[in-house]
Amino acid sequence: MKKALVLAIYPAPYRMELFEQLRNRFDIDIFFESSDGDFREEAWFSSGNYYNIDTAEGLKAFKSAMTNINCYNFAAFYDFTTKTAIKCITKCILKKIPYAINCDGVMMSPHGNPLSSLIKKFLASHAAACLASGESAKKYFLDCGAKEDRIHIHTFSTLHESDILKELISKEQKLQLRKKLSLPANDFISIAVGRFIPLKRYDCLIKEWKNMPERHTLLLVGSGSEEEKYRKIIRDSNIKNVIVERFHPKEELFDYYKASDVFVHPTSYDVWGLVLNEAFACSLPAVVSDHCVAGLELINEDQNGFLVPMGDDKLLCEKVIEIAENEALYKNMSAAALDTIKDYTIENMAKAHIDVLSTL
Repeated sequence: MKKALVLAIYPAPYRMELFEQLRNRFDIDIFFESSDGDFREEAWFSSGNYYNIDTAEGLKAFKSAMTNINCYNFAAFYDFTTKTAIKCITKCILKKIPYAINCDGVMMSPHGNPLSSLIKKFLASHAAACLASGESAKKYFLDCGAKEDRIHIHTFSTLHESDILKELISKEQKLQLRKKLSLPANDFISIAVGRFIPLKRYDCLIKEWKNMPERHTLLLVGSGSEEEKYRKIIRDSNIKNVIVERFHPKEELFDYYKASDVFVHPTSYDVWGLVLNEAFACSLPAVVSDHCVAGLELINEDQNGFLVPMGDDKLLCEKVIEIAENEALYKNMSAAALDTIKDYTIENMAKAHIDVLSTL
């Protein structure tokens, strides 16, 4: 069994599930740079060779790993541009340890720090493999100087196979869920899920939503610093067709998706946007800003949803109305959403990573 060193910033749940599957194939030591990630769970660190570098025990283990780096057959860096990762990769290069770098998603920018660009080119050009979440990540790696034959695209997701519907939700099932969740029974419900922060632009969408036709409800699910701002806009403008709902655990959240009719995402910046994966898994057509990489990768225009220019909330609302008023389009888009996302599972992502890392 090959021995590997894995480095990431913090233990997000989907990363932990991926790493657990990697552990079934490799003997790996997994290091995280931060112990204050939003999703850290102590239980994960009692089940295997997981370490936080910002703890005394974790730092000691990491220093030992660096001293004895020749004991590893390969390394994998899931966030490869941090100072710690750069130092570790440089050591791998000097010691001729093959390594892989990963990119979950990226929003390309025409501007950048020249020194940072040079460092990225150095790291990517020496990588034995580059794990890319899609075409945007592939282009990023190519721009960084990676060799094209070393770039491997995988289906980036937080979904398990069991999370994805096998068939469309019936009207009766939707009605039952709406009753359970106290949602309007007969409205066309557009759901938006995410953090309540300025980047998501939900405040702008709320203001535009007041112009929507009768029986069009916007359901915002999440939490964050802007929640009171949203509620104030709703109160001050006497908006009756917007519901603000607290964030829910995954199983409960998926009930909200399934009870809704379409997914909307007006974001100004998302390097991926895993909420779109979740919405598609629940058979929802989507209307998404073109500043969401998941939208650029997953949406087939007029097939499973629409992309709209970021900031054009009027057009976003018009596309929602178009879907609502065309039953055949709605059904076709719902079916296409499920078809699009069926392979985007943690199981398939792990298999793709294992297939690549096994060659190092």
